[in-house]
This record gives sequence, structure tokens and C-alpha cells, in this order.
Amino acid sequence: MNEKKGVFLSRMQPLHIGHLGMIDKALSENDRVLILIGSSNKRETIRNPLGIELRQEILKEALEERYSSEELKKIIIKELPDWSMETDFNSNLEWGRYLYYNIVALIEQKNFSMYFSDDKEIIENWFEEKKIRDRILLRIFEREEMFEAVSSTKIRNAFLNDDKEYIEKSVPKAVMKRFEIIKDIINRVYTDPKEDHIME
Repeated sequence: MNEKKGVFLSRMQPLHIGHLGMIDKALSENDRVLILIGSSNKRETIRNPLGIELRQEILKEALEERYSSEELKKIIIKELPDWSMETDFNSNLEWGRYLYYNIVALIEQKNFSMYFSDDKEIIENWFEEKKIRDRILLRIFEREEMFEAVSSTKIRNAFLNDDKEYIEKSVPKAVMKRFEIIKDIINRVYTDPKEDHIME
């Protein structure tokens, strides 16, 4: 019999309390949880300033602080590279297939729950195809209701504005511990960002 498996996808630029709240939900409802760190092939762009190594390090440390050893055994962490620009909305169906088949390969089953806290139209467009959509239970949460509308964009702006108070209430210790490192990266990237890319 298939295990109940949940999937949470996020870029974690940087990790914040909303991400951890979604992982809490997924862990409470599933036997196993796959956390996908998205845009793993991107760094030093406005939307993706932090490289994958730093994001993985922060996530692992935050999870170890938050969960018991038994709960940690339920979690799988993997990277997922982008294959287009995030603003390329014309390829929603292709992206949805790419995401779905990568998830299936990683969890070794076709049915799972997907945890999401952004505009539900986004994820519904990814999984518009009936044969895929019927295999996914969408668990969509309103960010404003659950996490005081915390977002990585607001946190990155707080780093630029040196708003340590907002950052401290929005992120786990693992991020605050690297405050100066993250601040330096964000300041440098926002001064001279790389362009996002699309793969032909």
C-alpha cells in the first residue's frame, strides 16, 4: 500500500516561518514529506540571490532545531532546478509536467498531496491536465491567515533596509545566525544582479 506523501516546493530566499508552518502541516498529515528547494540552479538574481548550498545549510539546521529525530526521518530534502524564467507563464503546463514527473521519480508513487501558500490559480495552472490533476491533492493555505503575510520578498527588502526587527520575527535562528552573510549577498546582488535565464 502507498504511504501518504506530502510535497512542499519553495525557493527559500530565505527560509522563513511561513515555510516552516507549511512543513508542520505536511508532517502532521503524511507518512513522508518531500521538501523541494526550487530554482536550485539560480543564484545572484533579484528573486534568487542565495545559492543552493547556503539555502540547504539553513534548511537542515532549522529542521534539526524544530523537529525530533523521529520526525526528521520522515523528511526528504531534494533540489529542483528551473528550466525557464519564473515569469514565463506561457509554459505553465510544461512546468507542471516537469514538476510532477520529478516528484514521482523522487517519491516513487504517482499520488501525493501538494502544499502551497500562494495564489491558488498558479498551482491549478501547473496541474491543469486531468490525468495529472486527479493524482494530486492540493492543500492550499492563505498566507495572510496563517503567517501574517510573511514573504521572502519582504524579508529581502528588510535586509536592504536593515530592518532587523522584521527579519527577526519572520525567520528561524538558522537565518539570523547568518544575518551578516545574507545581508552582504543581498546588498551585492541588488547592486549588480545577474539576469534570469531561459533554457532554449
